[in-house]
Amino acid sequence: MKQVTLVILALALAGCSAGLRKQSAAGACPPCPAPGAPAAVSTAAPAAAGAAMFLVAPDSAPVLADGDDLAPLLKAALQNRAYLQSLNGTGPAYDFGARKVYAKDLAETNEELIKILLSSPTAQDLDRLVKERFDVYQLAGRDSTGTVVFSSYYEPTLEASLKKTKKYKYPIYGKPEDLVTINLGDFNEKFKGEKLTGLLKGDQLVPYLTRDEIDFQGKLKKKARPLAWFTNRADIMDLHTEGSGRLALPDGRIVKAKFAATNSHKFKGWLTAMIETGALPREGISHEKGLQYLEEHPEQVRDILSRNRRYVFFSLDEKTDPDEGPDGTYGRPLTGWRSIAIDNTLVPMGALAFMSVQTPDVDAEGVLLGRKQDRRFVFCQDTGGAIKGPGRVDFFAGAGKKARTFAFKLWDPGQLYLLLLKQPAGTN
Repeated sequence: MKQVTLVILALALAGCSAGLRKQSAAGACPPCPAPGAPAAVSTAAPAAAGAAMFLVAPDSAPVLADGDDLAPLLKAALQNRAYLQSLNGTGPAYDFGARKVYAKDLAETNEELIKILLSSPTAQDLDRLVKERFDVYQLAGRDSTGTVVFSSYYEPTLEASLKKTKKYKYPIYGKPEDLVTINLGDFNEKFKGEKLTGLLKGDQLVPYLTRDEIDFQGKLKKKARPLAWFTNRADIMDLHTEGSGRLALPDGRIVKAKFAATNSHKFKGWLTAMIETGALPREGISHEKGLQYLEEHPEQVRDILSRNRRYVFFSLDEKTDPDEGPDGTYGRPLTGWRSIAIDNTLVPMGALAFMSVQTPDVDAEGVLLGRKQDRRFVFCQDTGGAIKGPGRVDFFAGAGKKARTFAFKLWDPGQLYLLLLKQPAGTN
C-alpha cells in the first residue's frame, strides 16, 4: 500500500477533487458579485492575511435578529447535539482567530443555544442573550473583509420507478463494489475533511470511471446494482447535482435516494456545459429551456452531459419522513432553511452560525415575488465540491416548490458569522 499512499498524497497536493457529497445547485453561475452590495458590509477589522475568520468587536456585531419560525432551528440543534455527542470530545482543533476550538467548545455552544431556544425568546431577547453569552466571529470571505457568496441547494422530487420499463429506462446506481474511498486526513491532518475516491489496479489507485464510461460506454457492467429508473437523463443529472432526492413512484409512494459516494471527478453543471458547447446562450438560460433543448436535440445529449465527469452513487430509503432532509456530511439529516454547507477544512462540522444575505422572496407555490433581506441562525452540517475557501457558503432550502425556485435563484453576497460560547475569564 506504500505506492497507493504516495499516489493519494500526490493527487491531493495537485488539487484533486475531494469527492464530497454534493455540488452547488446554482447551475450556470454568473460572475461572483462585487463586494459591498446588496448586503450590509461589516465594520469589523479585516482578517489577518490567510486567516479564515476574525473576532468581531462587541460594538461592531450585527443585530442577531431571526424573524423565522424557531421550531426548525431547535430541531436542527437537536440533530447537532446527537452529532456532537457522537464525537465524544474527539476531533481536530480549528482556528477561530486566535482561539483554538475543539469539539467540546462546539458542544457547549450548542447546549447553550438549546437552553435559550427552550425559553421561547422574542427576537429581541434572542439577540440580547446570544450577544451576552457568545463571541461572534466573521468568516473572512473572498476578500478578507467578510464578503461571502451564497448559493443554495434543495432536495428535488423526481418521477421514477423501481422497475425498468419502456417509460423508465435510465438508471441510478448503488455504490460500486470496486470503488475505494480514502480519507486524506487519516494520512495528514492538513488534509482534514478531504476525501479521494478511485479504483485499485494492482497496487495503484487510479481515477474511477467517468460519466461517459458509465452511462454511454457501459463499463460499469455488474459492478453496481441499478436502484431506480427515470424517464430522462436530465432528471438524473439534477439528482446527481443535489446529491440526494425524493423519488415519486408510480404507485404513489415516496422513497429517498440518499448519497452513497462519488467517483471524485471534476463537477460541471449541465447548463454550464450547454453554454460552453454553444447549445444555448448564457443570457436567459434556465432549467426549463435546458430540458427542452435536450428533448429536441437527442444527438447532443451525450456530449453535453458527459462534460460533467463526476458521477454520484446512491442508496434507497423507503422509510421517509416528509419533514426530514437528506443526510449531511456530519452524518445526520439536514434541516431545511437551517443547515448550510461550508469548507470543512476551515470550519468544523456542527458549528453554530448566523447568516445575513439578500435572498429571493418566494411563495409556497414557488413563485418569485422579488428580493428580501434574510437573517437567520444556521448550523454548519454539510460540505460541497464547489464550496471551497472562506468566501463560499451553500444554503439548504429543503424540499418542495418553494425550495426549488429559491435554490436556482440564490447567488448573492452576504456575511456569515460563527458563534462560540464565551470562555470563562482567565482561560485561553
